[in-house]
Amino acid sequence: MSGSAEELFTWNPRSRGITHVGIEDDSLRDGLQGAFVHHPSLEVKKSLVESAAAIGVEAAMLGFPSSSAGALAEAAELVEHLDRRGLPMVPRFLALADPASIAPISRLNRGTDRDVWADFFVGCSPLRRRVEGWTLDSVLERITAAGSAARDDGTRFGVSLEDATRTPPEELEQLVHVAVGAGAEVLTVCDTVGESTPEGAAQIVRAVRAAVQRALAGLPSADRGAAVKIWWHGHDDRGLAVANAIAAAEAGADTISGAFLGLGERAGNTALESVLMYLYQAGHQGYRMDRVVEHCRRLADATGSPVRRNAPLIGDQAFATCTGTHVAALVKARRWGREAEDLVFSSVPAAVLGRTQSIMVGPTSGRAAAREALASVGAPVDDVNVDAVLARAHAHDRWLEPSEIRELLEVGGVSA
Repeated sequence: MSGSAEELFTWNPRSRGITHVGIEDDSLRDGLQGAFVHHPSLEVKKSLVESAAAIGVEAAMLGFPSSSAGALAEAAELVEHLDRRGLPMVPRFLALADPASIAPISRLNRGTDRDVWADFFVGCSPLRRRVEGWTLDSVLERITAAGSAARDDGTRFGVSLEDATRTPPEELEQLVHVAVGAGAEVLTVCDTVGESTPEGAAQIVRAVRAAVQRALAGLPSADRGAAVKIWWHGHDDRGLAVANAIAAAEAGADTISGAFLGLGERAGNTALESVLMYLYQAGHQGYRMDRVVEHCRRLADATGSPVRRNAPLIGDQAFATCTGTHVAALVKARRWGREAEDLVFSSVPAAVLGRTQSIMVGPTSGRAAAREALASVGAPVDDVNVDAVLARAHAHDRWLEPSEIRELLEVGGVSA
């Protein structure tokens, strides 16, 4: 598209320094906690792990091994599958902040040449602690004990700070200091109930980053180890999960954790497909965007979670229009190439996802849409046929299927 750099103006600030941001896929763990989500078989899970790895996803939360013997057996199968297929994905498993819960993950780690990570969670907020009957001191003690157990077993681990976004700064500081001192290599800031706003997400990521630096500075140099990574894990209760994840990444989060399709409890987790598109458009070259739609559709089938038609990026309607003025602009833009067609009435390039702009004919359509509809079924594009299609479309309460257009032309005796 000639001159596109000048024509595609934006008021958005330029993204800075997020081409390093990673993705952790929690679709097959936290995503399956949704009350109406079907649980795929182990074989289907294996295929979904392969599909996510083909996109470029670096890490995946694959289960909770200490929850049952079956969960442990499945975890072992998934790690073996990663090894057998040589998939470059880090397997992570959830645990309680308890040495007994971490022990099965350590056994998995000893059975493979790759690092199998433990990620244990602790409830941070005053409300969470009060409900559970915990004190801040007791939570800090659990972090120390669990971290020591993982470290003694040679298991790399992270700490998920559950309900961090409702935890006061002075208490969060203590939690961070103890987690870093215990040897955590990842601290996941959890917006567990989707309470955060983008500004709040950015503020807490910067605060945790600063707390980590202070904690590391206070350790003997021999105990500092590698840099501690900051991850973000959010929920969509207020419809802000993707915006919060973007704000967290811009504020310095190293990895975004979420689920494809936004699967998960209540309103779900951060929809990873939308985060991936944001990263791509900000210049991140680490992901195969052309594989995202197919992966999401496979996940939808496997979990009984239908993709709504107007879902961003992956829905049937995401790149479809019937509206007269929009259709006319699309048709005109085609003269300038695929980029112009993709962006004249969209902020997302459909071609990057392996999709195309779809023109349909319905109650809001004009002559341009009717002409495109006729051409799509191989019918003559003349005034008689255009008038016939528009008359039927305007009398309907929905779009016309291609088969209906063919039938209309045959029944009406119009040349087809």
